Amino acid sequence: MDLNKALRGAAVGLLALSWGAQAGDIAESVTGGVSHSGDGGYFEMGAAVSYLGSSGDLRYEDDDSLQPSLLISGVYQYGGLFAEMIHQSQDGINLGFNFWNSEKWSLDLLAANLLGSISRIDGVDPSQLNEMERNYYLLSEEDSLYIGAGLRATRYWDNQYVLQMRLVHDYYDDQGIYGSVRLGKSWQVRNWNFHMLGSMEYSSATLNRHLYGVSKEEATTLFPEYRPDGSLSFGVELGVAYPISQSLVFRGFYRFWSLPGEVTDSPFVNDDHRSVASVSISYVF
Repeated sequence: MDLNKALRGAAVGLLALSWGAQAGDIAESVTGGVSHSGDGGYFEMGAAVSYLGSSGDLRYEDDDSLQPSLLISGVYQYGGLFAEMIHQSQDGINLGFNFWNSEKWSLDLLAANLLGSISRIDGVDPSQLNEMERNYYLLSEEDSLYIGAGLRATRYWDNQYVLQMRLVHDYYDDQGIYGSVRLGKSWQVRNWNFHMLGSMEYSSATLNRHLYGVSKEEATTLFPEYRPDGSLSFGVELGVAYPISQSLVFRGFYRFWSLPGEVTDSPFVNDDHRSVASVSISYVF
C-alpha cells in the first residue's frame, strides 16, 4: 500500500474514483476521505453513532434510538483479487476478482458477497406446535447470513459519477437472488466531500419469502399465510466526509428506503419505509 498517497488523498479530500483495472464497492468511490488505487489497500478503525428509525418489523425491538458502534473498514487488492469491507456500504463484505476493464468500465466476479439475514429456528417442526407456540416461533428469528456469488459492473465518468450494477445468488442457504443498481454523484467544497447515492434493489420471490413470508404450516391468526413475489425497492443517501488530519476522517450520512408492497403486506411489517443517520470518526492506517 502507498500509505503516503492514501493519506495525502485523505488530507485534500480527493474522491476514490478508480480508473482502469480497479475493482471497488461504490461506497468507496463516492463517500470520499480515503484514496485507493492499484495493488495494496488501506485499513481504518474508529467509532460511529447511528440513529436508527423504527424498522417497522415486529420481530425486532423498536430501533428508534441512538446506537454507538465500533467502525472497522478496509480494502485490499492484489493482482485482480480483492477483499472489501467498507463502512457505510449497503452491499456487505465482498471477496472477488476483477477480470476485465476498459478506460471507464470495470467488471468483477463476486465469489462471496456476505450480507446479514435471518432464518427460522433450526430443528423445529411448526406443524407440531399449537398456535401460541407458532406465534412465538415466527417472532423468534435467528441471525443468519446471505452469502452470494455473481457479477458486478461499474461505470465511471466525468470524475464525479459512478454507476454500479450487481447481481448475486445465495449459495449458503438457497435464499434466492439479490440485485442492485446504484448511481452516485460526488462533489467537493473546499476540503468537504459531499455525495448523493440513489439505489434500486431487486429481491427475488424466494428471497422475499425467506425474509417476509409465512408458510401454510406456520400460519396463525396473527400471522396468516403469506407468499410474496419478487420486488423492487428504492432508496436515497446523502453524506459528507471531511479529513480532520492526515490520519483522521469524519463522515456522516442519512439514508432513506421506501419499502415495496411485497414487504409492507407481510404480517411481520407495519411501516412503509426505513431510515438511518450516522456520524463517525476513523483513523486510517
